[in-house]
Amino acid sequence: MNDMEKIVIIISAISAVAAATSAVFSWISSKTTLKLFRKEKLEKLKDELGKILEISIEYPYLEAKSFTSKWEQYRNSDDERYLRYDMFCNVLFNYLHRVCEHFKYDKQKIEDFVDVKTWIRLHRLNWLNPVDENENIDGYDKKFRDFINSYIV
Repeated sequence: MNDMEKIVIIISAISAVAAATSAVFSWISSKTTLKLFRKEKLEKLKDELGKILEISIEYPYLEAKSFTSKWEQYRNSDDERYLRYDMFCNVLFNYLHRVCEHFKYDKQKIEDFVDVKTWIRLHRLNWLNPVDENENIDGYDKKFRDFINSYIV
């Protein structure tokens, strides 16, 4: 083997090592970026949860069974409390949809993060009887609708 062939082999080996090293660093960088993104997304979900709880504190009747149980009777009324309740439920179910997506519909992880059972059961009448009868069908994917319905007894 002459000197030129040796140089070509050495350059090829160096190129292969450089490519492999680059691929490893790229993979590590991608994993780190994804991990940071998911952490930021979780923090945002925690912040949103805080805002929903603040609404519940400001308007405690939104979480009172004595109020929510009358949804069917008042859902088409102009009563400001029930208009607010309908908007609250929209915010709540939209939030739960984001939580489900974040935790990839893993029920245990979702239940560990938020008291999803209590919320869904308390607001089931709004879910089952939205003001716009197609609201939940058009507004949410089947996987989420099935998830919510799995808690409604």
